[in-house]
Amino acid sequence: MRCPECRHNQKYRDGTRCGKCGYQFVLIKKKGDGLSDFALRQIIQRLSDGGQQAFTATQLALAICRSWRAKKGAFIGCGVAIVIVACIIGFGLHTVIGGFIFFLIFSMLLMVGYWRRSGLPVHKARKLIDRYHQAHPITALADGQAFRREVVPVDLDDLQYAPERILVVERDGLVDMLVRNRFHLSHKTAVISRSGYPERVFAACREFLRNHPNTPVQVLHDASASGFGLAAQLAADPKWAFARARLTDLGISRAALDGGSSLPWLPPDNSRRDGAFSTDPAKMLRAGCRVPVDYIGPKPLLGLLGAAVVGGALLLTPEMANAGEAGVEIDYG
Repeated sequence: MRCPECRHNQKYRDGTRCGKCGYQFVLIKKKGDGLSDFALRQIIQRLSDGGQQAFTATQLALAICRSWRAKKGAFIGCGVAIVIVACIIGFGLHTVIGGFIFFLIFSMLLMVGYWRRSGLPVHKARKLIDRYHQAHPITALADGQAFRREVVPVDLDDLQYAPERILVVERDGLVDMLVRNRFHLSHKTAVISRSGYPERVFAACREFLRNHPNTPVQVLHDASASGFGLAAQLAADPKWAFARARLTDLGISRAALDGGSSLPWLPPDNSRRDGAFSTDPAKMLRAGCRVPVDYIGPKPLLGLLGAAVVGGALLLTPEMANAGEAGVEIDYG
């Protein structure tokens, strides 16, 4: 195990506390975690751009899954070489033996290859994040708690960025991620969640629309059955009556899923199931799955949203879903 604090290499038999700096190891690859503390710290550093960007739990879980997929790809490459060698040896001994060896190893590679293409063990990744976060709080993690203790009222008319629009997102964690990354300042956008978080900003937005009724209210949501109807849900909610006439749907739209690209579909939030990469949106929607709007990292997402609030639509970029799979130094434990 390599210590992420001092880079000391420690043997498993020497315990789970670093003998050099005292760091407490949390993730044990030999016990089935599939990831070390050192590798997770690297993923966090890359996702946060060296601690400069806040990210959501979904973004971190998907980054972990991509790291696992990259390692599976290396495994498949080694397996192909084994098949070739096994066939040469097997056919040299006996044709039947060679055929059996080829069939056995090739079947195994097909199963692993299918898992790599479609499997998305996001439930396992979330459990690892929770364990690690309890022992070593991840400061860059946007968890929807950043502004719950602030009770000072806000007057949007007095703010430096003079908001030109209001952006409503589905989850509180997305508010934290956008605000902590200063999206509200760089794009003159007041950001609140569907639940009315943060409460003081929600109250300020209600007052601001009363004074500036032409301010657009844009709704950002996941690709899901509930997400597609979010604008209609808000329009029918008495709590959001002040914004009813100004609501516009920013996406993700149903039409954006028709490109035939493989996208990461996550199970319902309370489900213990894993997700999947799929090109069949109709099937995944029927299963209650969703493509989260934060399926890419914070930096590319901020760029997409910046263009979306101006252009009026969020454009999916499936090629970004696999971005950043490389670059994690392997810790062989």
